Formats: sequence, C-alpha cells, structure tokens
Amino acid sequence: MTWRQLATVSFTEYYDSKKGIWSLEAAYPQSIDALRGKDIFITGYVLPVDNKGEIYALSAYPFSSCFFCGGAGPESVMGLEFESPPGRLTTDAVKTYTGKLVLVKKPVNGFYFTLINVRPYTP
Repeated sequence: MTWRQLATVSFTEYYDSKKGIWSLEAAYPQSIDALRGKDIFITGYVLPVDNKGEIYALSAYPFSSCFFCGGAGPESVMGLEFESPPGRLTTDAVKTYTGKLVLVKKPVNGFYFTLINVRPYTP
C-alpha cells in the first residue's frame, strides 16, 4: 500500500454531538475497502504517540510535517498495533511494516487506518 493510495480516501465533516465538536467521517473507495482485514505492507516515518514509547503511528511525513504537528490530513497517518512490544523506536526512522489493515469510518479516539499484528516487513 502507498500513501498515494490512501490519499484517495475522502472525508466529510459532521457534528459529533457526543463530543460536542466537528469531526470527519471517512469514505473509502472500493480499492481501499477491498484491503480491509488483509495483510498489507507500507513504508513511512515512525512517530511516537505517547511519552512512554508504547503507542506508535506511521506517517507519510516526518514529525514536523505530520498530521498531529504539521497540518497534514488524516489520510497521511496510520496507527500501529504491534504483534509484540517493539521497544523504543526512533522518531522519524523510515520503516516498512506489515500487518492486517483495519479501517474505521468514525474513529472515537483512534485512527482511520490501523495496522494490527504489526511486524517489520522483510521481502
């Protein structure tokens, strides 16, 4: 999978009355939806999401330009749920990972794209 493919996902604003804020709902094109639950691999920049180094994301852009800090869109970041704890990972290291793709149209506190059972990709 490539970040260019993920950029084909469109997002529509909606008012989340439970949170009292405007949020985005993803609309996955058939080409992306067909990969739901399948093993994929993707290359990106490693980003820590917490201070403990337990929660990570993969980004199309380095930390300074990512979705959280630099204003990139939600299609440019993917949550990572590792098969086994990875230990401390270096921020902005370019890595390729594989895992099952999870798609969530309206994530409560997570990502629109997540890889589960993540492990390093070796061709």
